[in-house]
Amino acid sequence: MRLPLVNYTRFIADFVTSTRYSDIPPDVIASIKMHVLDAVGIALGAYSTQHPLIQALIRLTTHAGGKEEATLLGAGIKVPAPEAAFVNAVLTNFLDFSDGHYMGGHINDRLVPVALAAAEIANASGKDFLTALAVGYEVYIDLAYTLFSQMDPGEVKLPYFVLLGPVVAAVVAGKLLNLSPEQLAGAMGLAASYQLGAAQYVLSGGHEKDLSPGHEARRGLLAAILAANGILGSPDIFEGQHGICTFLRTPPPSSQLGTVWRISECYFKPYPACRYLHASIEAALNIVREHTFEPEEIQHVTVLTNSASAARVSYEIKSHVNAIFSHAYQVANVLCYRRVDLPIAWKEKVKDPLFVGVMKKVKVLATEEYDRLHAQKSVTQPPWPAEVEVALRDNKKLYARVLIPKGDPTNPISEEELYAKFESLIGKSLSPEHSSKLLDQLKRLENIEEMGGFAALLNVSNLP
Repeated sequence: MRLPLVNYTRFIADFVTSTRYSDIPPDVIASIKMHVLDAVGIALGAYSTQHPLIQALIRLTTHAGGKEEATLLGAGIKVPAPEAAFVNAVLTNFLDFSDGHYMGGHINDRLVPVALAAAEIANASGKDFLTALAVGYEVYIDLAYTLFSQMDPGEVKLPYFVLLGPVVAAVVAGKLLNLSPEQLAGAMGLAASYQLGAAQYVLSGGHEKDLSPGHEARRGLLAAILAANGILGSPDIFEGQHGICTFLRTPPPSSQLGTVWRISECYFKPYPACRYLHASIEAALNIVREHTFEPEEIQHVTVLTNSASAARVSYEIKSHVNAIFSHAYQVANVLCYRRVDLPIAWKEKVKDPLFVGVMKKVKVLATEEYDRLHAQKSVTQPPWPAEVEVALRDNKKLYARVLIPKGDPTNPISEEELYAKFESLIGKSLSPEHSSKLLDQLKRLENIEEMGGFAALLNVSNLP
């Protein structure tokens, strides 16, 4: 039985500052390297889209000037470390292809950019970098359980990661900057003063979704830098009388830090879309793989899932953000084109009357069964089951159900599939020689003496 902690914040700080590379099991290090590889591939893939939002961020960041401390992924330009963390986190999240945990949302798009920036300013080694990320993942997962596991999912109206992101970013940066336990606890206190956590972008398609991970990453790194200079936040930000546990009405915190390593509970994404949509995407893929039909034959489509997932649907696609969060868009895309595309392809698709017609035929409904499963969510019972039924003109009905989508711990993506994902994202923008060298370094991160040299590889020189 786990006992409540008197000072959870300081307990986290002690765990982080006392953990050494040699304390981390080899399988955890191997996992961390795959999560880093995933993040790097996604960021470089996002940069290669040359999307106007990304171009604008890089232009504004470089024009602002400042000390050349850390590298912008893709661009290969050095800027102040907090700004590098901001832009790189936006890049890593942009395609909604990043990893996560069923209890707490995205992780590598928040933590890897911060670790890269902090490692550059600290002249850290690959082992330092991996150690900071290893403890960061464990703290993230432990906080997710502590803060959210006993809450009704319907009560939480903010994305979990707008709280977890900046706090754990401060943990990762603080580890690399060699903060003391007192400084790290204070850094978490500073970082927990987070931005408004509204999630209206799910329906409206607003770009605050794109920028949110950047704000979280920058805030976490700044909190660690401020703490290193003696500016500290509340050292009891979680368990204090007016702390986060009180705000979220969670029970007194307890922890498994230092007793188990839980990065194996994380998922990887095979599709660039909200994780809540992956079961319906996969079900639609199963249907088109098993049956031959034309989109014109579709009479109507029904998607059954839980209420939290069913709320993620838009029929008027205004940006790639809407595409990321719409069951109707993603299922129609699979049924019409028999594949999953990057969300930035939305502009061309909404010009296709056939696609728009099919999308409008997709109805997304919640059921009591799936709501019950969502309330009982666990590592082995993830909260995103769905089923898809396609009714054709000849009254034939095609059906598929996915309870555990690909990428979850009990239905994992293989290393070979992750390497293929990486290659698909960077293949068009890096020369074979550059790609091979980068992949070799990613596989041997623990052997890197200074991460600044590794960061120099993270540019896309083939683009204008």
